[in-house]
Amino acid sequence: MNLPMPERACVRGWRLLCAALPLALSACASIPEEQCASVDWRRLGYDDGRAGYADTRLAEHRDACKGVGVVPDQARWLAGRTDGLREYCQLPNALSEGRAGRPYRGVCPGPLDPPFRDLHGAAYAVHEAGRRMREVESTLSSRERELRKDNLSDRDRNRIRSEIRELDRRRDALRDERYRREAELDRVRARLGL
Repeated sequence: MNLPMPERACVRGWRLLCAALPLALSACASIPEEQCASVDWRRLGYDDGRAGYADTRLAEHRDACKGVGVVPDQARWLAGRTDGLREYCQLPNALSEGRAGRPYRGVCPGPLDPPFRDLHGAAYAVHEAGRRMREVESTLSSRERELRKDNLSDRDRNRIRSEIRELDRRRDALRDERYRREAELDRVRARLGL
């Protein structure tokens, strides 16, 4: 192929991408292919349930193992997942999962779902308010460092000071939001007897 240099580089780049894509996708597999033949499906189901995965996780395992001709033992996996969900769906876990910023996938059965969802949601809201506040604080610190530079024009200094004032207001609002979210979490915990 006689292409100009930029086009040749583009074609070469696509070839590299196409060659690397299967490797990248296999790194995302739920289990490595070489473990498919020896996996304990009940244990894997338990681990998936304990981690709060939805039942669609089994399809991910099926896809991960189809290249080596292994079909997951659905009955054993589901039995294990049910046992794992019994542990996952405990209210203290809803609190820790939410505070850690991990999503709830709506996996708790029947009467366990509403209290788990309420507590997780309140804890997750505290996490998110804190995360947003840390982002603003990081940006604020960056602007303050920028303001200390010697080579700034008066116009740039005024612009940065204005940004800092706005970031201070935003941080204060987020701090108030975090306190409100923590108060809501305390109310949910009290309502649930925690």
